[in-house]
Parts: sequence; structure tokens; C-alpha cells
Amino acid sequence: MVSTAIEPSLDFLIPTSPASVVVSVDSVLSRTELDLLYHQYFKAVDPLAHVIHKPTFDRQFVQILLDVYPSKTSTKSFTALVLAMCFTAAVSLSYSQPQVNFQTDKGSLVEKLKLATERALVAAQHMKSLKLETMQAFAIYLIPQCRGELSRAQSSMVGALVRLAQCAGLHRDPSVTDVSPLECHIRGLLWYQICFLDLHTCEQQGPQPMIHADDFDTPLPMNVDDIAFETSSLPVPSNGWTDVTFSLIRYEITEIHRVIFRERIALDKKTTDLTAVRAKIESSIQNVVSKYLRNLDDSIPIQKCARLTAESLLARCIPMVLQVFLRLEERNDTQEEIQKTILARALDLMEAGATLETATDLIPWAWYAPTYQQYHSIFFVLVMLYMDPDMPDAARASAMIDHVFGTCYGITKQQRCGDIIRMLANECNAFMKLRKVKYMPRASSRTSEASPPNMEAVFENFRQGQQGNQDKTATTGPGSSAVGTGAQSFEDFMASQIGQPNMTMDDWL
Repeated sequence: MVSTAIEPSLDFLIPTSPASVVVSVDSVLSRTELDLLYHQYFKAVDPLAHVIHKPTFDRQFVQILLDVYPSKTSTKSFTALVLAMCFTAAVSLSYSQPQVNFQTDKGSLVEKLKLATERALVAAQHMKSLKLETMQAFAIYLIPQCRGELSRAQSSMVGALVRLAQCAGLHRDPSVTDVSPLECHIRGLLWYQICFLDLHTCEQQGPQPMIHADDFDTPLPMNVDDIAFETSSLPVPSNGWTDVTFSLIRYEITEIHRVIFRERIALDKKTTDLTAVRAKIESSIQNVVSKYLRNLDDSIPIQKCARLTAESLLARCIPMVLQVFLRLEERNDTQEEIQKTILARALDLMEAGATLETATDLIPWAWYAPTYQQYHSIFFVLVMLYMDPDMPDAARASAMIDHVFGTCYGITKQQRCGDIIRMLANECNAFMKLRKVKYMPRASSRTSEASPPNMEAVFENFRQGQQGNQDKTATTGPGSSAVGTGAQSFEDFMASQIGQPNMTMDDWL
């Protein structure tokens, strides 16, 4: 799969140029190039992450067009905002468009605009400024960097943006203060985009989210078109599609994921039970479906993209909880239901993601598809198909494996899954050696000298154990566990084999 990684430059992380350095748009882009990127942003970026009120921006943008060419007068914060938008728009371009319209390759264009945006952000003092424009520019700069692949550098920058937003009071309901409805709306749009970035970087890098559900009371933005604020009357939220609907869908589902993080802690502490948590999640999912998804029209590409994005994000909700209770080696009705549910949701998740990446009518927004998933759930599908090549969803599973790893002919499904699993396991071992992670076996098998086992035999051993458990089930009855009270969970099995004692199914799902 094509890498989506974009790293911030070292000069941005550790600025060497003074903030007084003047950065102008005309030194980076011609007027024609600026116009092309402006339209690209509002076509391919703004519908997915709506953080700008377009009529307000356009009024300032007209001024920058009049002033910048040929003069160089513009506020530092607005210059940073314009360049951040151009940088993100450049990332959203196809690989052929820059050659035609900018006479350069996409990589060079993106790098040039990234460096220009970073200089403009430093000039606007992005690490201490509480101006909305500067924070909008910072958030938009992070959008293309926080997609499928991101590093601790991006996670740290998102953390800094969260703190700046809290210092600016974006996490508090602005309606109780003396601000206009438009500013309330813009602050809400920016805050919930930051919330999305916070949770996304948390999932990718591991630390807990900085923003918790009870830490803020900012209401969700109204579901209205930008032009609704151009009249003297107060906007009335719509039940249909507006400029904000796509972003609202993402934000509402992000809050469901945030609740799941909290409920999983409650499950660990045994202050709630699985039935109550599932009921709460299902109720939230149905609310999103009835509020938004039922009104979407698949004949309109952007609405089809919104539906698939929602399906992809919603499909993760139940597995995020159930994976804690997954025990592949046990054979009982509860485990079979959990396995079937996780498998079905994993396939739904990957099929939605694959469609977002490959559908011809969704090409303008395919650049952002890796944000929603990186096919981590394919590991669970591989294991399930390896253990049961004739399972009911074998065709769907094989199609997703081909999409992720490429098509392979001449071998059986089980052989294919075994080859991929061994390859992944060996890559994990190599990664552990690179990180110099010491192998720590479980207490039951710990010795003074321990080393990782040969991963070539790991899953074959597990499969043989599965077969033995099935034989025991045949003698003990279909409703009983085949492994007894000392059963080793699948996550414990993987942890002991790969050498990561605290590894859970989250690492595979």
C-alpha cells in the first residue's frame, strides 16, 4: 500500500529562524496556482474537515489577492491559514495533477508548501498564539499529517494544539459569553476537529486521549450551511445535507469512541457489565443512523463518501469492547457469538475502507481514506480463515486479504493465510529485536534463560491446539469450554509467542 507519511521538518520542531521573518504567499505560489489550490481545498478537503466559515474566509481572501499581488501586506495568522490550506490541498491532489498544473511532481509541491506553511506558522507564533486563525492554520496543517501513518512528533504537536485550544477556552460553551453565533459556530467546528485529532493520534501512538468526555461542554456545531450566518436572523439547524454534515457525522462517532474508551476502563474495574455497555453503544449507533445516515443519497458522491466513512467508523465500536472478552481457544456459545460479531464487523470495516479507496466516484476524497483505518483487523480475519477455510464469510475474507496483500494464485486459502501470518510474525520478531525488547515469558513458564520461539511454528502449534480442543469438546459437550479454568487466551498466547507481555487484541484489531 502507498505510504501516507508526511513528517514535520526539524526546523519546525526546533525553530531556528526568528518569528519576525516575513513569509508571503506570492513568494511561494503564483496567482494561478493559488487559485487552483483554493478550489481544490473546498472541493477535496473542506467537505471532510469543515473548520472554516467560507464566506468569512472569502472576504479576507479577496483582500489578500488584491494586496499580495504585487504587494506583500497580510496578517501573519491569515498568511499561515492560506498556506496551510494550500499545503493540505496539494496533498489531496492526484499524482498526475501537479505535473499538468504546477509543472512539478507531487512530492516536490507538497514539500515546498509544507516548509512554507511551517515558516508561516512560526512567524504567527503558533505555539503561543490564541488567535482563532492561527489555531485553524495549525489544525489544517496537521490534517494531512495525521492520517494512516504518524509519528510521535505529530502526536506531540496535536497535544500542544489541545493545550492551546483549552487555553483559548474552546472547550467551554461559548454561548454563555458575549460572542456572536458565527464565532460560536467556528469555535465549535475547530474544537471538535481537535477532538478528532486527539483521539486519532491516541489510537495510533498509544497514550490515553488528552480530552475526556467530562472535560468540555462545547456543543456540537449546528447542522447548517455557511451562508445561513450571512442573514440577520439566527440560523435554524437542518435535518438534511449541509456544509457541516460530513464533519458532524465524524464528530458524533468520535464521541462514541471516546465513551468506549471510558467504558472499557469501567469494565476493567468491574463497575459496569458488558450488557450495559453494548446497549449504550448500540443506542448511540442507532442515533447516528437515524439522525444522519437515513437521509443520505448514494447517488451524490460526497454523501456516499459520508455514509461509507460512518459505516467504517461505526463498525469498530462493538469490537473495541468485545475484543477484551475474545478467547479463540474456547468453544462455547458465548465465544462463538463474540467471534462471529467481531468477524462480521471487521469485514464491514475493511469493505467500507476499500470502497473509499477505490470507488471511481469517490476519487476526490480517497486521499483521506487511510485516516479511518489501516486494515489492522485483517490479522483477526487471517487467523479465522486459517482455522476454518470454509467459514461462511470465506469469500469476503479472501477478497479483503487480496485487497490488502495483493492477489496470489496457485495455493489454497489456508496456505495463503499461513504464509502471511508467518511473514507478519517474523516481522514482529525483527521489530522487537530492533527495539531491543527483552523477551519476558509468562510466570507459568518463566525460566532464568528465555528467548523468543521460532515464529515459523507458532500458528501451526496454535492450530494443532485448536484441533485438540475440538476433540475434547466432542467428548465434553457443545456448551462447555474445551480448555478448562486454566485456559490461555489468544492475546496471552500471542504475547508469549512474540514476547510482548502486555500485548492485547487491540494491537491486532
